[in-house]
Order: sequence, then C-alpha cells, then structure tokens
Amino acid sequence: MVNTEKYDIVATEFSVEQSKEKFNQLNLKEIGLNEHDFEKVMAARKDLQDLNYHAIAEYGKNIAQQTATYTDELLGLVQNKDLEETGQKLNEVVQVAQQLNTSSILNQKKNSSFLGKIMNKIKGAKNNFDMAFNTTKEQLDVLVKEIETSQSGLKARVETLDKMFIGVENEYKELGIYIAAGKIKQQEIQAEISQLTALEQDQTIVQKIYDLNHLANNLEKRVSDFQILQHSAMQSLPMIRIIQSNNLMLVDKFYAIKNITIPAWKNQISLAISLNEQKNSVQLANNIDDATNEILRRNADLLHQNSVDTARANQRSVIDIETLEHVQNTLINTVNDVIQIQKEGMQKRFEATERLKTLQNNLNQLIIESNVKKS
Repeated sequence: MVNTEKYDIVATEFSVEQSKEKFNQLNLKEIGLNEHDFEKVMAARKDLQDLNYHAIAEYGKNIAQQTATYTDELLGLVQNKDLEETGQKLNEVVQVAQQLNTSSILNQKKNSSFLGKIMNKIKGAKNNFDMAFNTTKEQLDVLVKEIETSQSGLKARVETLDKMFIGVENEYKELGIYIAAGKIKQQEIQAEISQLTALEQDQTIVQKIYDLNHLANNLEKRVSDFQILQHSAMQSLPMIRIIQSNNLMLVDKFYAIKNITIPAWKNQISLAISLNEQKNSVQLANNIDDATNEILRRNADLLHQNSVDTARANQRSVIDIETLEHVQNTLINTVNDVIQIQKEGMQKRFEATERLKTLQNNLNQLIIESNVKKS
C-alpha cells in the first residue's frame, strides 16, 4: 500500500454547476439545510481540497468537539448537585411541618404538688406558645432564604440553557453543512474512480484507484460520524427544553411555597398551638373539678369510718370476757403442766437413784473379786 500521507491525491473536482446539482439532489431537510446553504457547503468542501488521510481525520474536528462539549455539559446539568439540593430544600420544608408536634408543645415537667401542676400550666402555656411558634418560624424563614437562593440559581440556569439551545442549533446546522460537503466530495471521488477505471490499467492507476477507495471509505465513515453527532444534537434540543421547563416549574413551585404555603402554615401552626392551649385549659378545669369531688368523697368516707370506729370503741368493755376466759384457761393449763413436769422429774430421779445403786454394787463386787485373786 502506498503511504498517501506523504503526498496528496487530488481528485477531479465538480464545477460549481455540478456541485450545485449534486447539492440539490441531497435530502437537505434530513440534514437541516436548505438551498441557501450552498455557499457554506462549498466553503466547507475546501477543507478536503488537499485529499489525504490526515485531511479526512481533521475534517470537521472542531464541530465534533464542540457538539461533544455541549452534550457533556447537558449531561452535567441533568446530574448537577444543585438540582439535588433543590429537591432537598423541598424535603426540608416538609420535614419542618411534619416534625412540629403541636400536641406536646404545652407539656410541662411533672410537679409533686397538685397546686404546682396547676400553676405550671397557667404560667407556662403562653411562654411555650411563643417559644414553639418562634422556633418554627425561624426554621421556615431560613428555608425561605435558601429557597430564594435556589430560585436565583434555577433562573440563571434557564438563561444558560437558552444559550446552549442556540449553540446546539448552530452546531446542528454546521454538522449538516459538513455532511453535505462530505457527500459531494464522496461523489467527486467516485467520479474520479470511475474515470480511472475506464483508462488502460497500469500499476500507477491501480494504486491510485486503491488509495482513492480507501480515502472514500474513510470519508464515508467521517460523514457517518457527523450524521450520528447531528442526530445526538437533535435529541439534545428537546432535553434542554425539558430541563428548562422543569426549572421554571420549580421556580413557580418555590414562589407558591414562599408566598402561599408557608404563610398558611404559620397561620395553621398558630391556630393549632392556640387550640392545644385551649384544650389544656379545659383539661385543667376538669382536673380541678375532679380533685374537688375526690376531696369531698374522701372526707365523707373518712367521717363515716371514724364515727363507726369511735362508737365501737365507746361500747367496748375494759376487758373482754374472751380475754378473761383465755387468761384463766391458760393459768389452769400452766398449773397442770408444772405439776406434771414435777412428777415426771421425781420419777426420773428415783429411777436414776436405783440405777446408781446397781452400778455401785457392780463396782464393789469387781473390787472384792480382784483382791481374792491377789491373795
């Protein structure tokens, strides 16, 4: 294979009329062009005037890079952390409302004194109302400022996307121009190949046909890449508009939250706290009434119990007859038990004396028999 990078292969170029004819035969609508773009296509074709592999490799390079840059930037917007943080702001607003426990706003620590409980509720109700409302209000005010910052960022992003949309449209048109110029150049190369094929073949002509075919294939691949990039750019345009629309909807949503939702929340929170304070006041009044009734009932029960116990104590003898009976029976049992124990003691001592005599006689007999044996 001849290294064509060392020299240029100059194909026969169409005349202006031929080029215009070939241009009009293209599906201009498909590549985003019209008949007025012919001059731009002819200017782009000059990049392929010195036909070689390097020229084809560099053909439309800047446009491809710019289109890829727009695509990357668009993907970056879709995954941008700022948009994630915008969603977090909305979640934080909801969490503030969810975490506000109005049923426990007026709760106080228990006091061992009944009077202390009453006084704590009366004194603490207003203070807790102000503290709970102000704390929540401060949280919402901070979130409103963050929402306003997010709004500004979203508005700026919409303007950036407008510029990007125009840029992508321009790149789409430029790609169409280079596609058209490349297709016309392909036809010029094919025409040159046809002319060379009709000539008497020698090594030089065969090699030139071979090289032109390779160049034509490379150019066809380059044009195909441009068509893919152009289609990608066309897909990017609705993506940009969708992102813009989403941004604008978020901006509107933030306006609604700031001007309608949060003020409504503040009113409802205030009402909820006031209603809870009212509920505690009713409960306090009921607790006082319950305590009053309980005291009266307890006093009446205590009066009845004390009166009955006093009457019974007054009618009772100094010593109950049952007690006297118990004492007497116990005395009789005591005397009888003592006499019986004494009798048993005397009997045991008598028996012990008799047993001692027997033991003494046995001992004496043993001594006598021992002395007789020694004699």
